[in-house]
Amino acid sequence: MKVLSAILFASIITLVVVVSMVFIGYNALSNPTSLPVLNAPPNTSNTTNTNISAATNNSSDQQTIAQMQQLITQYQAREKQYQTELNDAATKLNQANQKLSQYTQEINSVQQLLNALQQRGIITITNDGQILIPNNGTN
Repeated sequence: MKVLSAILFASIITLVVVVSMVFIGYNALSNPTSLPVLNAPPNTSNTTNTNISAATNNSSDQQTIAQMQQLITQYQAREKQYQTELNDAATKLNQANQKLSQYTQEINSVQQLLNALQQRGIITITNDGQILIPNNGTN
């Protein structure tokens, strides 16, 4: 029963990680860019306002570009961190699966031993799981 619950728990954790990765990837692909188009024509028809606006927009565009580059650098650093954490989690999951496999083999060995002892009459296992050693009148 413990083996089954451990396998179920490991599967659920793996499923949560996979669903999260798919959701993040889909969100990244479907996210529209919110940056204004740099080469878009201005909305005003007055040329004087357009020239002033263009000069102002140029410096604000450069600031926006610098901010976006900083954000990109931050996001890349976070992505590396998340990738490292994901790799660590995958390693831990593999180690847990190996231990689970070892425990399963040990449980099978113990079950085989108990069955052999029961078949030879050395022990008796009741329906509620108690193990009894019969007293044959010998010390």
